[in-house]
Amino acid sequence: MRVHSHRALSATFAIALAAGTVSVVSPTAEAAPDGSNIIINEVYGGGGNSGSVYNNDFVELFNPTSAPIDLTGWTLNQYSAKGNLGGSAQLTGIIPAGGYFLIQGQAGNSPSQDLPTPDAEGKFNFSGSEAIAELVDANGQVADLLGWGGAQKFETAPAAKTKNSTSVQRAVEGVDSDNNAGDFVVADPTPMNSGGEQPAPQPNPDPNPEPNPDPQPQPQPTGPVTIAEIQGPGATSPLEGQTVTTRGVVTAVYNEGGRNGFYMQTPGAGQTKGTGDASDAIFVYMGKAAPQDYPARGSYVEVTGEVNEFNTSTQLSRVSVALVDEAFDPVIPVQLERLPDGDEARERYEGMLVKPGVHTVTDNYSFNTYGEFGVVPGTEALRQPTDMMAPGADAYALEQAQRANIVLLDDASTYNFFRNDKDVPLPYLETSDQGIRSMRVGDQLEFKDSGVIVEYSFDAWRFQPLVPLTGKSPEEDLPVTWEDTRAAVRSVPSQVEGAYSVGSFNVLNYFTTLGETESGCKAYTDRFGAPIAANQCSVRGAFSQQAFQDQQDKIVLAINELDASVVGLMEVENTARTSGDVSRRDESLANLVAELNKAGGNWDYVKSPAKLGTDEDVIRVAFIYNKSKVEPIGESVIFDDPAFTGTARQPLAQEFKPVGGADDQSFVAIVNHFKSKGSAVRGDGDQQDGQANSAQVRVAQAQALLDHLDRQNQWDGKPAFILGDLNSYSQEDSIKALNGGGFALVEHNAKHNRPGAGAAAQESSYTFGKHVGSLDHVLANAAAQELVQDAAVWNINADEPIVFQYSRRNYHGSDLFQNDNPFAASDHDPVKVGFNLKTNGSTPTTQPPLTTQPTPTTEPTAPTAPTAPTAPSSSGKVISFVWGVVFSILGVLGTVVSRFFR
Repeated sequence: MRVHSHRALSATFAIALAAGTVSVVSPTAEAAPDGSNIIINEVYGGGGNSGSVYNNDFVELFNPTSAPIDLTGWTLNQYSAKGNLGGSAQLTGIIPAGGYFLIQGQAGNSPSQDLPTPDAEGKFNFSGSEAIAELVDANGQVADLLGWGGAQKFETAPAAKTKNSTSVQRAVEGVDSDNNAGDFVVADPTPMNSGGEQPAPQPNPDPNPEPNPDPQPQPQPTGPVTIAEIQGPGATSPLEGQTVTTRGVVTAVYNEGGRNGFYMQTPGAGQTKGTGDASDAIFVYMGKAAPQDYPARGSYVEVTGEVNEFNTSTQLSRVSVALVDEAFDPVIPVQLERLPDGDEARERYEGMLVKPGVHTVTDNYSFNTYGEFGVVPGTEALRQPTDMMAPGADAYALEQAQRANIVLLDDASTYNFFRNDKDVPLPYLETSDQGIRSMRVGDQLEFKDSGVIVEYSFDAWRFQPLVPLTGKSPEEDLPVTWEDTRAAVRSVPSQVEGAYSVGSFNVLNYFTTLGETESGCKAYTDRFGAPIAANQCSVRGAFSQQAFQDQQDKIVLAINELDASVVGLMEVENTARTSGDVSRRDESLANLVAELNKAGGNWDYVKSPAKLGTDEDVIRVAFIYNKSKVEPIGESVIFDDPAFTGTARQPLAQEFKPVGGADDQSFVAIVNHFKSKGSAVRGDGDQQDGQANSAQVRVAQAQALLDHLDRQNQWDGKPAFILGDLNSYSQEDSIKALNGGGFALVEHNAKHNRPGAGAAAQESSYTFGKHVGSLDHVLANAAAQELVQDAAVWNINADEPIVFQYSRRNYHGSDLFQNDNPFAASDHDPVKVGFNLKTNGSTPTTQPPLTTQPTPTTEPTAPTAPTAPTAPSSSGKVISFVWGVVFSILGVLGTVVSRFFR
């Protein structure tokens, strides 16, 4: 069971209460993913239902701000999954800074345990599986919305379905990205009130409470039964609630790590299952038995116990176990290339030992928390549909269908490494020449002959190892092997051909202004309490000097190894905003260049122009360049436009030429950072076409970029590269808008594939939502296309588990940070494009130029390659004008529009 833990009541608030001087802030009137307002932290709808943990439903609120907030006049509304209004709670009282507020709902008819003392009560009664919770502030504005299961109202996508024994709760406490599916997980309910009171910890509750007396008890089996007879062909056992005796071979033992049980299976070779078949394996729950009381793997046992369903899986509990002194056939894993499609077909293998075929890691985000990886059958990670096909209903349907293929490779423990089990070393770690490593997205896995257990728990199908794993587990206990791909990846930049090159690098909020210098700024801390990253501050990077040094070491090493002539940077601190002094705008950028040169580089940075952007963000884009290769011509230009104001970073353009070269050898680069997908601005919500939020806002930004570039008459006919984080996958509308303006994506050269990685992994620069795809691009106009020689995505960041980033140093039972390699320097992968320049009117080429047309993969639903881009049409100019007028009007409201960035 995943354990959801809470922080204690803020010490500063407790002192304020004692002194009687609480300062209460006025809440804002809009949802606040930036951490400036109250959010729904957890909802439990199984109160008093059969199998419930608590007598009452509850909703827990969280205040992520640094000041108490008065809830007087606020309302909590309960809706059915279809959107029908049910009950509500009228709120009063104060929620402390960094604290909680517990709202108790109605009770059911099956008593369990009481909640902590609630801060408020209401007449709501949520479904135990799917519903909608809406928090409305005193001004009648929706402050937060949560939909789960089959809910028809939600933020971006609904969270997973719950059961009477589980709640839906924040995956990372207080973190709200306006995506219910990404922000919330299903786990054991953990209510907490404003006074910091919560129930006594129950890390391993008995999942099998005594049932209510049955007035008509069913007949018990008169003799031993087979495991298949217990399992039955359906989702639940036909013998549920009965006491049975059965025999089997012990295949997996979980006597530590919180699982408290073992799997047993009918002796002999496992068989492929068909319609009407039942599983030959079952879980035996041992409760509080001592580790030495468990049978050994491979032993033949007879078990007597009660049949019940826990977390939708059949098990035996309240058991007696005895060794059987008889000859038996060992269990041989079923050979399966992949699990069959659909829950019903997979149910036939529940608990059984199988040996799957090759699988590929498609997601490692929850490795940081639960020690698990999302894997899919075959040799490719799941690719974002709109990275290979046009947006629309088909792309959205494909994205949803792809998720059904994901199986979680787990660690057979209930540890929450991010919260309450931080001292336990993470599993699946190895040491190589490239440092401590774990499975990267795109890595192909070979399962060992010993096999894995098929299990369904916490709303996901899983492959469980045969013993619980931690970082101290011997290699032979790991159920899979995988190739170390880091060495091949690291060499990619040196292989990119071309006399000159441009690169794109997201530096993940590189701020020389530290969180510890900002008044009221909180910190994310490691397991020892040391501050690392800034938490809900104007400063978005490191909190402490040590954390900043860790961050900087990685970035410096990576940029120097990228070794491009010109590098466009994203997420550099805009020191003019953080300091209030415009003359300091380049301060953080200058510091980065100085550190690069100390480490052996030969860099300079493009100075800020005299004319800056309107209402700029605290992060900005920038250029650095290799002084031995190129030099800038003239002043840089910021493309200031209402399309960007308040929603994105303004693009920066600069002309360069070879050192000592002629002006007719020059080229132009424009670095960008478009609006993210994580939230909707200007009414541009998710249209369920695969592009997520703000797709047409990004289209308008693409058109504004083209319009501003068209106004730079001095660059007419020059080779030009558009680069950066466009927050758009390769086939999305904003990329098509750039295609229509004469710019085409530079295709990445397949020769730079890392071993074992297919085209999807090779061409991807980002991982999100269990898919890979490219948000970071280089596009070339016709003149630049003639010069391009080579291109590659440098997969050093997006594929890496987040545990290796500076901001997660010492979060777990061992120090995993390594400053001697570039891996996990950021969350986006750098891109590098090599090209040659004209000499005396000719274009020397060492090889045929690469095509600049995006090439879809062999995915059967992918379209053919798009036609070559054409010059902007007159209708495009009209559209551009209309957008300009619209956004000029909306620009006035830019300062009150929420800003949400990836």
